[in-house]
Amino acid sequence: MKLKTTKVFKKVDKSIRDGFTTISAQGSSRSGKTYNILIWLIIYSLKNNNTRISIVRKTLPSIRGSVLIDFKDILIDLGLYDARQYNKSEFTYRFLNGSWVEFFSADNEQKLRGRKRDILYVNEANELSFLEMEQLRMRTSKLIIMDYNPSFSDEHWICEANKDAETFHFITTYKDNPFLSRRIINELESLQNKNKSLWQIYGLGMQAVIEGLIFKNVDEVAEIPSYVKHRFCGVDYGFTNDPTAIVEVGIAGNDVYIDEVAYRTEMLPRDIIDAFRPYRHLKIDSESADPRLVKEIHRAGFNIHSVVKGSGSIISGISKMLEYNIHVTKKSYNVMKEFKNYTYAQDREGKWLNQPIDAYNHAIDASRYVFMSEVMGGTRNRIDKKRTNRIVH
Repeated sequence: MKLKTTKVFKKVDKSIRDGFTTISAQGSSRSGKTYNILIWLIIYSLKNNNTRISIVRKTLPSIRGSVLIDFKDILIDLGLYDARQYNKSEFTYRFLNGSWVEFFSADNEQKLRGRKRDILYVNEANELSFLEMEQLRMRTSKLIIMDYNPSFSDEHWICEANKDAETFHFITTYKDNPFLSRRIINELESLQNKNKSLWQIYGLGMQAVIEGLIFKNVDEVAEIPSYVKHRFCGVDYGFTNDPTAIVEVGIAGNDVYIDEVAYRTEMLPRDIIDAFRPYRHLKIDSESADPRLVKEIHRAGFNIHSVVKGSGSIISGISKMLEYNIHVTKKSYNVMKEFKNYTYAQDREGKWLNQPIDAYNHAIDASRYVFMSEVMGGTRNRIDKKRTNRIVH
């Protein structure tokens, strides 16, 4: 089978043949960066025996949910994937010619300072710190490829790396990917009328700092602390285009902790029910758009309740969430990505509006349903900061 490649593949291939040792692939969303770089790496591995490749991203959940899936899909499409060659515990794939590919996260200190490789591919390189990148660079002998959406300031280490004479820096956008559906194109182009900085980064592939963030002080924690007793699940349903987002939310005093349970498209009712099984003891606050699905989950033995979304409920829910200190667990990659991109909307003249964009909001909506039901619900079981403070202290 022949795989369809885009401008990204051609740019990478030519720049390497021209002698560049670092490839900096900047681009918008859906420009085909990751997919085409992976195709190039697989072909190179097959042509060059005993090649050692490291594929790195900031966190392990982000690897599992993106680049690792694409890698397997490409091998399957080529008729080359052999499950026996993939080590699930080590996240390595070995080719029959002795070449191997390892996947690991930059927050794995042991791997970061571990063995050397011939080729390094850093997916979403803007997420890594300068020191993390330096540790990887020192242990790479032949070639570094990095891709990223340029959501950073001029002080980011990537800006300096792009000035190096041995770096080939290029920019692609979704318009360079002829295989996108009209729906995806429309979704990206809608950013023009939502937030100018998001359009600059994710539509045009141009460097910018995201403006108009709603939640500015979200931090990362290892896990929800054991002392947090008030815990709930929130769910926002999607399917083909939007993901179903399930989160666990813990509230203690002025602090709210959010942990990603599931975040993916095409989840069937049984998949959603399976995701909830470890949380059977918790109340589930669900969106009300799919009453049949809510009923099916309830019949499976879960304490699930629909949240009524009235006029102004989005703004009021967000306003209540802003009263709390929000902590996202380390493994919750998609949740944190939403918080980093969820902004107020702008009109065509660039004036800020007192309403959020309808994007990067699936896990945030799931969290908001918990707030609407458990904090703002007005029932006798409604929790408040004073009561949760007493539990903590």
